[in-house]
Amino acid sequence: MFVKQLLTMVLFFFSLVSQFLKSSSQSLNFTYNGFRPPLTDISLQGIATVTPNGLLKLTNTTIQKTGHAFYTKPVRFKDSPNGNVSSFSTSFVFAIHSQIPTLSGHGIAFVVAPTLGLPFALPSQYIGLFNISNNGNDTNHVFAVEFDTIQSSEFGDPNDNHVGIDINGLRSSNLSTAGYWDEKDEFRNLSLISR
Repeated sequence: MFVKQLLTMVLFFFSLVSQFLKSSSQSLNFTYNGFRPPLTDISLQGIATVTPNGLLKLTNTTIQKTGHAFYTKPVRFKDSPNGNVSSFSTSFVFAIHSQIPTLSGHGIAFVVAPTLGLPFALPSQYIGLFNISNNGNDTNHVFAVEFDTIQSSEFGDPNDNHVGIDINGLRSSNLSTAGYWDEKDEFRNLSLISR
């Protein structure tokens, strides 16, 4: 039933700051404060577009479609000579906006993948990452942080507003209700859907 609902997921403002530590002496940093054509190092796929004011819009009102935006240059996460795994950090701002206030798509995900794209990924509960036959396969080599807005019991989702760490599939290896810790060390719930 949810699959047939009209949805719009929009990134109103996207600022990505990433640091990939290749070795003790090298790092890669990039920052996007909006997007302006031509996009030389971002690949838009599916129905993803950039609005005239520079916002990255991953979907529109078309149902059962996905949109992806991938950084086009390879990033090494492992230093081959000594085998050290790189650490990284990222921050971004996003909005999930729906035409129907009480219902949205299944969410969005920040993804690290071995290829430029996820060609067999399905929309809806697969969040544009996997499909029924490859979900959970160790050969996927996909890491994702999902911002999930619909509870999918087949993946063990605790609720319809959570953040999960996904490795090769949508059954999160770690997850938590969306929120933040305030200055008094109290947990505050945060709705992933903009209302």
